[in-house]
Amino acid sequence: MSTADILETVEDSNFISGIYNYCDRWRERCPLTGRCLLYATERADPDLNDPEVRDIDNAKFWRKLESIFKDAHELIANWAAEAGLDLQSLETTAAAAEREDRRRDVKEHPLALSARRYAQLVQHWFYEEFAVETRVYDDVTRQAKSAADDIDVSDAAEIIRWYQFFIAAKTNRALMGLADRCRENDLAYVDISADNQLSNDAIILRAAADDSNGSTKIALIGIDRSSSAWRVMQSSLPEKTDSIVPIVLELERLRQSLEETFPNARDFFRPGFDEVGSDSMN
Repeated sequence: MSTADILETVEDSNFISGIYNYCDRWRERCPLTGRCLLYATERADPDLNDPEVRDIDNAKFWRKLESIFKDAHELIANWAAEAGLDLQSLETTAAAAEREDRRRDVKEHPLALSARRYAQLVQHWFYEEFAVETRVYDDVTRQAKSAADDIDVSDAAEIIRWYQFFIAAKTNRALMGLADRCRENDLAYVDISADNQLSNDAIILRAAADDSNGSTKIALIGIDRSSSAWRVMQSSLPEKTDSIVPIVLELERLRQSLEETFPNARDFFRPGFDEVGSDSMN
């Protein structure tokens, strides 16, 4: 999709601004794809129908990624020129190094470690426990024993797998925003709840706070759905309870820690998804 085509698509008033920023990217299950600019641009790109383009081990994947980067760079350069911004002066080498230091700190944050630990536990469980079940007992078609559950083991497995690494990615993004807000200077003490006379730096801090809360909210939604899916697994495969419990406990610890670190995350308003009357409210 060319830059001109992207700009023309953006003008469509049917799209909800920013809807793709705080979704779970599971477009096959999303009822709002028709109002998502990201989905529209992806559908308009015929290259993405090629399975080799979606294969990270295929050269076509990397060539397409390079093409997307060039298009994005051109688009950003055009926007910057229109706004009179000098992109070369926005971030110094020292600032870039400082940001890289924050990324390293975030990777070692207890929340990031917990999210990665959960992903690793899931990976191990499916390799050691679930693979044998599907081969020998064909448990993917077994229904949950609870009458309240109307999804089967295959559905639960799909949900768990979808959010397995997604939760960690969004947790890291939330922590990056938290790190941006907690720089050791006067900006760390700006009242970002105030609406008047905000400086440019204070506006940046407010944006970081909003993004942290939004990223945390979708991570929590992923945790909630994963917890429900694990409950289906446990109900359907009671003999696997002993191996499932440690995973569920890790997920619960992560949920509680996220809510303590980002107490306003559940109240974050996601465009489109959290509108009154929306079928996609969580």
